[in-house]
Amino acid sequence: MNGETTYLTDLAEVLWPCGGLLGRGADRAPQREETEPPGEAEVREYLPVPSAHNPRVILPVTNRYAAARGIAAFAQRHSFAQRVRAALLTSAFASGLAPLLLRDRLHVGPGRTIEHALASALDRDVVIAIHLGPPRANRKPVLLLLTPAGRTIGYAKLGVNELTSRLVRAETDALRRLADARLPDITVPRLIHAGEWNRHPLLVQEALPVGDQTDRPTRRQLLRCVLQICDLETVREIRLHTSPYHRSLAHRIAALGDRAEAPALHDALRRLPDVALPFGAWHGDLTRWNVASTPRRAFVWDWERLSFDAPLGFDALHYELNERVQSGVHPGVRRWLDSGARLLRDPLIAGAGLRSDAVPTVMALYLIDLATRYLHDRQLEAGGRLAAVGDWLLPVLAELRERAGQEAREARTAG
Repeated sequence: MNGETTYLTDLAEVLWPCGGLLGRGADRAPQREETEPPGEAEVREYLPVPSAHNPRVILPVTNRYAAARGIAAFAQRHSFAQRVRAALLTSAFASGLAPLLLRDRLHVGPGRTIEHALASALDRDVVIAIHLGPPRANRKPVLLLLTPAGRTIGYAKLGVNELTSRLVRAETDALRRLADARLPDITVPRLIHAGEWNRHPLLVQEALPVGDQTDRPTRRQLLRCVLQICDLETVREIRLHTSPYHRSLAHRIAALGDRAEAPALHDALRRLPDVALPFGAWHGDLTRWNVASTPRRAFVWDWERLSFDAPLGFDALHYELNERVQSGVHPGVRRWLDSGARLLRDPLIAGAGLRSDAVPTVMALYLIDLATRYLHDRQLEAGGRLAAVGDWLLPVLAELRERAGQEAREARTAG
């Protein structure tokens, strides 16, 4: 077994307490016990795709409609090459060829399973397709919930360790709060169910109408989202060094203990100029994978990192950074230094109270915040793409800190 197959079998024990057994298509599945109650005695068979050594989705073998729908749903917002591969897989499942082409199997023994719990909570039959994604610290199963005919019911998330359990609980709280929020141009998924499964936190939310009729947001749509999310909390202008955010970030850095990067982050925060900044809410992970738009409306999901005390503009910077690094971290970050600054100097953001001379400070704060998050979550150990903060983030942060000081000095001179 490699690390991925170990992860897969460990995950099977969470989703299906009866356990899962990896094998090949012709292998004999676990046998059911004659004493099992009706409805809980069937042996389920799943396909890890593309393989058990590199699982990204887990699909039911016996329901090709649900499998094809799962492949299509999880390919949304991906690259062109990934969408082409997804289209080929979808065709293979729809035609019934996929089980012949994909040999690895996850056999799940008889007993009460996550499907039973979801069917009971939603009062309807449920078939699941599971998205895992690449290895990272906050990796958790996202379950697409379908009817047996392949119609989407919603999505479920399950915490599988301390970090992901905290994030699932945080998103549950966020969706409850957002249910009463006023977001004129943004649709947020409705919370359908919150509870536990196998001693792990579970939430179920509705599926947003994201598909062929939606696309990535334009620059203007993105910035409107940023501003409306920021306005979830009353926006206040506060000087950085006396702000609750500054105190909270300093405390989070101190909690890193003896991590080698902590002194540099603490020094960078201490040396930033004490400029006045507008503070409000931010989504915390606004990327192309968590937002889609029509000309009139944005659909935003994955609210597990919603926070109500951050400098205006963090969401714009986060979206832009994740876009720029798609073609490589180091060249992408260099481009982000200019494109991120242009976003924050856009008239929409400037009109909300962020002064031009404070832009480098906000960008530096965002990088300090991001580095602190990655270090607390141990993203580097899990293989996160941007997690090697000492390799790219700290050098860029030093440059931004110098820019921030220079802009602040020029602003004082001009004033």
